[in-house]
Amino acid sequence: MKRREFIRYTAVGLGALSLAPTVSLAAVASLKRVVVVGGGFGGLTAARYLRRFNPAIEVVLIERNEKFYSCPISNWVMVGKWPMKDISFSYDSLAGQGIKVVRDEIIGLDAAAGYVQGKAGRYAYDRLVVSPGIDFRDELIEGYDQRAKNAFPHAWHAGPQTLQLQQELTALPAGGTVMMTVPASPYRCPPGPYERASLIADYLKLNKPGARLIVVDPHPHIASKTALFQSAWDDYYQDVIDYRTEQTIMGVNVDKKSIMTQSGEISADVINLIPSQKAAALAFTLGLVPDGEMWAPVKARTLESKRIPGVYVIGDATDARTSGPMPKSGYVANSMGKVVAAAIVAELAGKNVPIPWFANTCYSMVSMSEAIYITGVYQYDAALDTTITINEGTKVSSGRSALYGRYAEDWGPAIWSDMLGI
Repeated sequence: MKRREFIRYTAVGLGALSLAPTVSLAAVASLKRVVVVGGGFGGLTAARYLRRFNPAIEVVLIERNEKFYSCPISNWVMVGKWPMKDISFSYDSLAGQGIKVVRDEIIGLDAAAGYVQGKAGRYAYDRLVVSPGIDFRDELIEGYDQRAKNAFPHAWHAGPQTLQLQQELTALPAGGTVMMTVPASPYRCPPGPYERASLIADYLKLNKPGARLIVVDPHPHIASKTALFQSAWDDYYQDVIDYRTEQTIMGVNVDKKSIMTQSGEISADVINLIPSQKAAALAFTLGLVPDGEMWAPVKARTLESKRIPGVYVIGDATDARTSGPMPKSGYVANSMGKVVAAAIVAELAGKNVPIPWFANTCYSMVSMSEAIYITGVYQYDAALDTTITINEGTKVSSGRSALYGRYAEDWGPAIWSDMLGI
């Protein structure tokens, strides 16, 4: 199967195209612009599909970073399975698709006047899509200041910290100790920490004799794909992984290279600390998150903000209690981008918003060559006014295999092609 075709056949994939209403170009001629803030899995998809569903709409994508780095697959870079260049992309391809890309950082919103304010300019909109991603709850960890963040990188935003951890693993002496922490739920990419642990353990086993990995987890057991990860760890990494459950990170000590939990202090040569998470700061700045909450509530059918009309929130920043039982994953953000694009096109044309479906397909490497997977399908239920899981679409691999590993290698290029048009 060709890489670019792959996403069509995983769960719903491009099936969201069927959501797009048939709308004449003239129907939206007086409604000029949709602004999309955030050039990640959700924002890129929304921008592309708005143009695909109706080329009469002007689409402006605002992104503060020069490049897009894919968080899914970044674990592979950390252990040398793939190079960094294979998960790094410019936004240049979007210009040829009729999408205006502006590099700016949004700092405010005037919904009544219909514009967002950036550091470099003001951007009027008829509809606004915000895909801000996640940030970290630093306040929960004593001593977790900038010095600690530099010393104990999370690498939960792909980019420079991914390379930092790769370099630290390379420099680890034989017999050394690596420690990584799992964030409390909910967090971005539920199986992600366990894939990372698996790959680091495999790397240590192959390259650092006698080295071990301490995994500190607040959950009572592996929180995603539990039996599949546990089976791989039992078969491959019993002498490498020291798995410690129900441990909460309370503080850090940079000088001692240690973290503190309720059970005591743990030291290591390399520490990958992934804190608990919340919606990114932009979601709070724009008023999309209620006081005392950590995620942005949305309407289940359209993903329009429950707090600000005309503003749609997609991706990891959404509150699952309102958006539905989907995990915070790149594939779900991609699915949300298509659903929002279809909803906006319909609304601008005065048409009924189609009933949305969402999908998730997630592969996780458990070694350098073998992978496991899970899929999910979700549909909006009008009677309940909520999104529900379609049981027939929920599938988990029966085991691990090198064939699934090859499928995983196609997952990334396929979804990046769908997002960027490359």
